[in-house]
Amino acid sequence: MKILNLIIVIFFTIILSACSGLPKKEVYSDNQAYNQKRTQGFYESIIKQDTVDLSKLNLFFTQMPKGGDLHHHYSGTIYAETYLDWVKAKGWFIDLCTLKIIKSSSDATKSCPALTVDNLLKNEVAYRKLLTLWSDKDYDNHYHDQPAPDTNFFNTFGYFRPISNEYMDKGLAILKNRAIKENVSYIETMLTRVGVKTSSYFTKKDINTFDQELHSAKSQQEVNKVLDQISKALDQNKLFSDKIDSFVKMIETNHTGLDDGQFTMRYQTYTVRVLNPVQIFADLYSGYLAVEKSPLVVGVNIVAPENNHVALSDYTLHMQMYNYLLNKYPNVNRALHAGELTLGMVRPKDLDFHINEAMSIAKAQRIGHGIDIPYEKDSIALLKDLKDNAVIEINLTSNQFILGVEKEEHPYQIYASYGVPMVISTDDSGVSRNNLSNEYVLLASRYKPDYTQIKKYVYNSIKYSFLSAEDKQKQTSILDKKFELFEKNMATLAAKMH
Repeated sequence: MKILNLIIVIFFTIILSACSGLPKKEVYSDNQAYNQKRTQGFYESIIKQDTVDLSKLNLFFTQMPKGGDLHHHYSGTIYAETYLDWVKAKGWFIDLCTLKIIKSSSDATKSCPALTVDNLLKNEVAYRKLLTLWSDKDYDNHYHDQPAPDTNFFNTFGYFRPISNEYMDKGLAILKNRAIKENVSYIETMLTRVGVKTSSYFTKKDINTFDQELHSAKSQQEVNKVLDQISKALDQNKLFSDKIDSFVKMIETNHTGLDDGQFTMRYQTYTVRVLNPVQIFADLYSGYLAVEKSPLVVGVNIVAPENNHVALSDYTLHMQMYNYLLNKYPNVNRALHAGELTLGMVRPKDLDFHINEAMSIAKAQRIGHGIDIPYEKDSIALLKDLKDNAVIEINLTSNQFILGVEKEEHPYQIYASYGVPMVISTDDSGVSRNNLSNEYVLLASRYKPDYTQIKKYVYNSIKYSFLSAEDKQKQTSILDKKFELFEKNMATLAAKMH
């Protein structure tokens, strides 16, 4: 009997030993963990193919919750066709020769017809040409004489600028509805300048004197002394404070009804970096004061082509203006377009300091684009500073079109390898004729980040937004619920597709 028992023990020991070498079946604590795993597997099965199935990626990312779009320009996100609807509603015209908006037929170019929008639409050649001037549509399909891509891109704003703010409430509602359909729950859009005009507060002589003093200043302290004089004069001018109040009221009026359980919107104001120094400071200062007055206005930016000759020559001065205002208003958020440059676009000396100064002088919290990082001086130390203190707003479509930087040339992989926080955003999706889902498609098909990293970028868009702490918590809870449903649906789809 003892021998028989021993034989049985030995037999089962051998069986158990053999079984221990078999693959273990994964055990999930709940359905949510299972769905997340299946969703991850489905996504990675797409991107790991030699030829990535873009149709499946489009489906995947259109359905995926995307949190927020943080680098977003209001006027550049409305489509040209919508602007034409508004031109028609105003009873305005299109100059057939220039394809620009005119408010009266008498304003047309000499010997050139002024077309109503209806007549424009009947003229297929003129209409198609207008779309190529008011957006990037069909740019790559044309091989005749045409402006450089960056010129084409930035020129578009001049065409639709007369109409862009005329129906702002309708425009914001369009963006909200588009976002909800695309599973975007938050937009932080660069809406418009406050609208102050220095000619209303200073004589031409005073403006010229201040500009000269700012240009000749040799240090932050000297810049501050001049800015003290300008800000003091502005503070004493009722027209200046009235304009800020009017701006805040305009935003509050146009914002009515936008926020709800599905969607939230907030606004940045900005200055345009190609203007004279006094005007740029007045824009920034009024923007900071607007942020102080309204919880809807959450940050101040600086926009326009970074390779413009004024933008290049005055870049450090602009950063010093941010530094000055930071010391006066430390709680106002700062997102800056910086490093939207590449080799050959500017002289080498203009390629090595823009992100550096946006960080070291302006103390930016978020950097828009950040493309010239490979060429910046002390780039290793800069990467550490970015990792510890800032976030990069990645805009793949506009970087490809404006700068010609794409795929392996794009510094996304530098930032990702170093662990710099990033968010994925659209920039000007009406001009580029794309959306946030497509930005994720480009990201996934080019660089193949895993699903965990994709989700991190989505949650980053709330974490690094300029929302209040309370609103961030609400938006994060919304994302949690949306991802739970999304992963359930993707797990079901994955099972059917396999």
